[in-house]
Amino acid sequence: MKRLFFLIGILLPCLPCLPQSGRIAPLNIGDQVPTVPLLHTVNLSSNQTSLNFYRGKLLLLDFWTTNCSSCIAGLAKLDSLQKQFNNQIQIVSVTSERNAVVRKFYANGKIHRPPLATITDDSLLHAYFPHASIPHVVWIDPAGKVLSFTYAEYVTTENIRMALAGKMDHLSVKNDIAKQDYSLPMMKPIINLRSQEPIFYSVLTGYSPGLVMKSGIELDSSQQVMRRYATNWSAVELYLMALKKLINFPRNQIRFDLPNPEKYLYTPDQGYFFDWQLRHAHCYEIRCPPNTTKAQLQSFMLNDLNRYLHLKGGIQLLPVQCLILKRDSSLIRLSSTGGPSEVKTNANGDLLFIQNTTISALLYQLNNMQGIPPIIDSTGISNRIDLSLNIPYGNRTALEAALSRYGLILTEEQRTMEILVITKAPDL
Repeated sequence: MKRLFFLIGILLPCLPCLPQSGRIAPLNIGDQVPTVPLLHTVNLSSNQTSLNFYRGKLLLLDFWTTNCSSCIAGLAKLDSLQKQFNNQIQIVSVTSERNAVVRKFYANGKIHRPPLATITDDSLLHAYFPHASIPHVVWIDPAGKVLSFTYAEYVTTENIRMALAGKMDHLSVKNDIAKQDYSLPMMKPIINLRSQEPIFYSVLTGYSPGLVMKSGIELDSSQQVMRRYATNWSAVELYLMALKKLINFPRNQIRFDLPNPEKYLYTPDQGYFFDWQLRHAHCYEIRCPPNTTKAQLQSFMLNDLNRYLHLKGGIQLLPVQCLILKRDSSLIRLSSTGGPSEVKTNANGDLLFIQNTTISALLYQLNNMQGIPPIIDSTGISNRIDLSLNIPYGNRTALEAALSRYGLILTEEQRTMEILVITKAPDL
């Protein structure tokens, strides 16, 4: 723990929280939440000294950090829901970061960072509710019992109303394992092998409960194995990994020539991302001799994906009808009022605004929207800008209207560019 809880003034209020063994046992759904003191807070009144203060309300604990972009993107939604339900609920953000860091975070973004009730310097609640990824939301009923653990995307008006009625069974439970060793092999052999004998194989599975989205290439010198792995990724992302294109490859430069493309890449119109993951995500692992090169691993992975998924995926240079972003004759000066650099979207994937950032950052966001053709910058704008957009996901008409207010236009041109093409493999 970051604070010295054995100091007399701090220890006494914590004693009711600790089991007799001195170790904190993680709480499960249905467990009663013990008295938890609120020692270090931001945007909370001094009389709110423990979680017991919120008994009688639906309590949502939102675990986050100030350097988590998706966490920051959700702050406005949490504030809006708190105002909507008023005294029926209480949303409290929880972070292990120091109080001074969090106060500075809120002070530097007053326009788009609402003053949410926040617990800082936390280790106790992290121990009661361990998790591997953030945002992590704990739902606690008015009587102080744990209702569920979810991703932030499930914190909606409809789901809060259901929770107030005591109904949470319709939501998928976030169950990522806090301390998972991803260096271990995915497959355990049923054949008895000598412990020093390496095991080489490749495997593709469906979604694996408890694992977060993680990937890597590593050499296990003790086992004499070169290994590549990826846990709970979409098929498209696995192809991009194998082709060394995962980072910054625009998702609107993906072409499907096969039925049911929604199985291979998530888009916001398919509902909750986690529910989609449960149905369609994959885990992949390949273990090879230690002298295998990374390039060979990539090639083996691509062949495995094609074989196991009965697909054919690869990068092709193709002529594509693109949109070219230009300035029109109105010569509206684009600038920024300063503040934190931010690109704000919502849970539906809609692009709301950009603040104190670049045209490149805007196009990165737009080029990851399915339904909008690839966009190329030809504005010559290099300074930082602010734009208020409110563009529904993938809506080209709304995009053109929003940009026109700033003297920006889109024209069509054909360009040759890299396209990830995924088709059904030919029948043998």
